[in-house]
Amino acid sequence: MEDKDKTKEQLIDEVAGLRRRITELEALEAERRKAEESLQKSEGKFRSLVDSTEDSIYVIDRHCRYLYINKKHLSRLGLTERQTLGRDYNSFHSPEETKEFEEKVNEVFNTGKSSMHEYNSRRDCRYFLQTFSPVKDHGGAITAVTIVSKDITDRKKVSEAILQSIQDWEDTFNSITDMITIHDRDFNIIRANNAAEKILGLPFLLPGTKCYKYYHGKDDPMTGCPSCDCLKTGMSVSFEMFEPYLNMFLEIRSIPRFDANKKLAGLLHVVRDISERKKMEEILRTMSITDELTGLLNRRGFFSLAQKQLKAAERSGRYMSVIYADLDGLKEINDTLGHKAGDAALLEFAELLKDTFRESDIIARLGGDEFAVVVEVTDANSESIIRRRLEDKLEAVNSQKDRQFILLISLGIVRYDPYHPCSIDELLSQSDKLMYANKKGK
Repeated sequence: MEDKDKTKEQLIDEVAGLRRRITELEALEAERRKAEESLQKSEGKFRSLVDSTEDSIYVIDRHCRYLYINKKHLSRLGLTERQTLGRDYNSFHSPEETKEFEEKVNEVFNTGKSSMHEYNSRRDCRYFLQTFSPVKDHGGAITAVTIVSKDITDRKKVSEAILQSIQDWEDTFNSITDMITIHDRDFNIIRANNAAEKILGLPFLLPGTKCYKYYHGKDDPMTGCPSCDCLKTGMSVSFEMFEPYLNMFLEIRSIPRFDANKKLAGLLHVVRDISERKKMEEILRTMSITDELTGLLNRRGFFSLAQKQLKAAERSGRYMSVIYADLDGLKEINDTLGHKAGDAALLEFAELLKDTFRESDIIARLGGDEFAVVVEVTDANSESIIRRRLEDKLEAVNSQKDRQFILLISLGIVRYDPYHPCSIDELLSQSDKLMYANKKGK
């Protein structure tokens, strides 16, 4: 129907329909513009966010061509967006780096999974943690890969410093010649340095490596062990002991270990072999109480041991005799035959005393020509027996042929009564008086 044949009402309806259509189109256009503006704003925010991050972010296609690069990565490359977009990765990196990068990209395209890798950039001389993530279209096909590179250089340096510190600690721990073991609360050795492993013969440390087994050769903790007490009290202890199982004198320090909650977790055991020191101390002690010429006890050694012997005799009710002997004529031997002969006379008399008395008796050279002996006695006439035995041995020595000198002695012998105790000084003074009386009576 031509427009001229349409009625007025029909024309009015068509105009109204056109106006409605125009209104709909205008609304759709407004929505499109609004959506476009929103998209632009969203893209702007995304770009602003991506460009403000300190991470490098870029997108590459299957052929490793740059599709997008944020400002951080551009600054790392030292290039502009125009210089990089559409260019290949290998345009800005070495063949070795390109090969490694392509392998990671291909892995994402082949598996469809993200992956993370540490990367040491030759360009920056810094470490990065790279995340490779797939970019998919609406159908789920992978069209590109997004790479985010986070600079972890400082973290890496801290980690390396910690590892180096641990290594330094290990080296120091294992260079210490003292045995060092770390124990838990159940007496297990959970850590040991090289010295401890070698000396104790430790196996590969596993639960059940009990300290008392390897230090003492026992199947149970030792009663009264100060280190075990440390696990109960939480207090450090230091002590010395001879350990028969190791055949060593040990200096031991036990230090409690506490966990983060300040609860006792075990102990640190530091053990030093002091066997050589103890030998030297014994040598020095022996030298300090021994007469250099005869090897008998000197005055200091005599008084120290004799007093202890008398105390023991008092407790046990044993009788003792104290003998004071003087080697007569020593001055004449020295004056006529020389001091070597005098020393020989002293040595000969010292040997005579050692041959007469037991090893358990206390024999000493008090100085010059004076000697003393403390001996246990049981008979009422023990002193007479001792005197006769000495005289017999002296006679046997003097009867030897071709002697340069004769040994002559004066004796004084007193008995120690444990039920009426007195000091060794008193006994020695009494026997000294008897000896002089014996000398004058000759």
